Amino acid sequence: MGGGGHSTSTVDQVLAGIQIQTSAYGGCLPVVCGTTRVPGNLLDYDDFTAIPHTTTQKVGKGGGGSTSSNTTYTYTAGGIMAICAGPITGVNQVWRDKEIGSLSGYGLTLFTGTRPQTAWSTWTTKHPTKAIGYSGMATVCSPSWDLGGSGAFKNHSFEVVGFVATEQDPAALVAYDAKPSAVVNLLLTDPYEGSGFPSAQLGDLVTGAGSYATYCQALGFVISPAFVEQKSTAEHLQDVLNATNSESVWTAGATGMLLKIVPYGDTAVTANGTTYTPNTTPLYDLTVDDFLVGAPDEDPIEVTISSPQDIFNCVPVEFLDRLNSYNVSVVDDPEPVDVALNGLKKDSPLTLHCITRSAVALQVSRIKAQRNVFIRRTYKFRLGWRYILLEPMVDLVTITEPLLGLDHKLVRIVSVEMPDENSEEEGLTIEAEEWPFGTGSATLYTTQTADGQAPNVNADPGAAAAPVIFDSPALYAEGEAPEITLATAGGPLWGGCSIWVSSTGSSYAQAGYISNPCRFGTLTANLAAWAGGTAQDNTNTLSVTLPNGGVLNTVDNATAAQGLNLIWVDGEMISFQTATLTGTNAYNLSGLYRGLYGTAPGAHLSGTKWAKLDTTVARYTIPATQIGQLLYIKLLSFNLWGAGGRQLASEAVYTWTPAAAAVPAPTAITVAVSDTRPT
Repeated sequence: MGGGGHSTSTVDQVLAGIQIQTSAYGGCLPVVCGTTRVPGNLLDYDDFTAIPHTTTQKVGKGGGGSTSSNTTYTYTAGGIMAICAGPITGVNQVWRDKEIGSLSGYGLTLFTGTRPQTAWSTWTTKHPTKAIGYSGMATVCSPSWDLGGSGAFKNHSFEVVGFVATEQDPAALVAYDAKPSAVVNLLLTDPYEGSGFPSAQLGDLVTGAGSYATYCQALGFVISPAFVEQKSTAEHLQDVLNATNSESVWTAGATGMLLKIVPYGDTAVTANGTTYTPNTTPLYDLTVDDFLVGAPDEDPIEVTISSPQDIFNCVPVEFLDRLNSYNVSVVDDPEPVDVALNGLKKDSPLTLHCITRSAVALQVSRIKAQRNVFIRRTYKFRLGWRYILLEPMVDLVTITEPLLGLDHKLVRIVSVEMPDENSEEEGLTIEAEEWPFGTGSATLYTTQTADGQAPNVNADPGAAAAPVIFDSPALYAEGEAPEITLATAGGPLWGGCSIWVSSTGSSYAQAGYISNPCRFGTLTANLAAWAGGTAQDNTNTLSVTLPNGGVLNTVDNATAAQGLNLIWVDGEMISFQTATLTGTNAYNLSGLYRGLYGTAPGAHLSGTKWAKLDTTVARYTIPATQIGQLLYIKLLSFNLWGAGGRQLASEAVYTWTPAAAAVPAPTAITVAVSDTRPT
């Protein structure tokens, strides 16, 4: 059958404007501290444009075939979306529905929320009556926002680096958390985002070994809260305190009442470049002569004991997991002894969305469980006015009451109440809690990365630090052959390195590896020679710095005397007893045992090298053919996930000429022989 073809066409209905799904009035503009994810909120749009897309295809066979066309539309619009209060540092990632991209990838321009802030130039040109600077508000803008075929804005959320973001997360290179002390200060006193609390009435948060800031730094407490709800400042503040095992109290100051933030920490902690030292000295020893009673039959101390059935030995913590796109995660770390005795008793999750690191959430979970299990008794009593200076959360006292079996029981003051003007009671009403050492701290965990958004396992770990290399003394070497010892470390993503050695500088062979950062550095003061033989050197102090971080620990005298806390200092082997932190990554080492392993207890100048000798250092046995020969050494770094993509050819070259081990001369032995044969 012949004849001409025919054509058919279909055209979708064109939308006349944006599909608005929901609208809100009077919403809260989020205030972001640290780095976290917050949703965007559309402020304004215009220039709605329909873009046709026509497809044509031939239908049928032969010359009489027909054609069919179909026209669909996608849409764009210019728009402005609010993110949070500003000024912010920046935006790392953008989520668009389930997609993850960047500002530039989605064609978005960021205004950080400065005061004042310039209006968007596109709006100034095309819609001058709507050109608003939005001072103090971080916004993103686009002249052609992709609305797809639905004609509606997709759900956008943003990873924001906000206020006081100073503490880098090693697992996320572009994420910085905030110090809790900085968050508290901003929440209360910031002129724009704070509650107007007078700075003069806020106690010192950062000064001293027992301060709130020192406690948080030592325990690794960092947070990234987004204040997105309309709540009182007291409620927001309590969330921060719950996440940092601390409490706020009012106390008398020189110029009036002060609001203090006091940690529940009860043991000294040295970590992260600082040492937290709590107050552990009781102020008074209180006896029955100190307690006030209103009647002869009134008990001087009222004791409240929590029922074992009401004790939760597991407190889950709900947090926003940065390594899983800030989705809600729940972790828990039960108190193991009570679980073994009484079984697992899990509380409902404690919601702390200001936490974005699982390690911090685990610490908080353990500490909350420990407080539940071990702090079960509270004590209430009244004291005379001479005890008016007792400070809640700060001061400790002991209480003695023979009828209750209390003999110098150490307790912490948690509240001090004055009598109401209409009350017939006299004196101060004191409430205290028992003080079992060790409940205010927990192990800082290195946790498995959550499923979901995975870290960049190929992230560059960076080059290994310039190593400390030395010939091992013969008595220290692991075998009879000469060996060299090598110590190195790296940056936050550094997981270790393989060690490559060459005799020619061109062809390298792997000689070993280091799987953990070593502790090493230089002396910061001269160390005098020692002529006291094997006696402990309590005259001289060894001052050292650790530029690549690490902690040096104090040991008992017997351990030091056996050479089990060993360091190498410019050719001398020394074991130390006491390590005293003197600054960031700096220590004074004392109680020295000098000249170990046959080395000379000589003088050492400031700036010379030292290294801590433990299982982290590498020890390379020297083949006989390499003794006295210049060796070329390269360190090929890998990251925390065992990858990193670094090339051996690009690594720095270090050289060393190993010497034959100097074995101490044997001690002469005289043998006396007596001939007892009969003559």
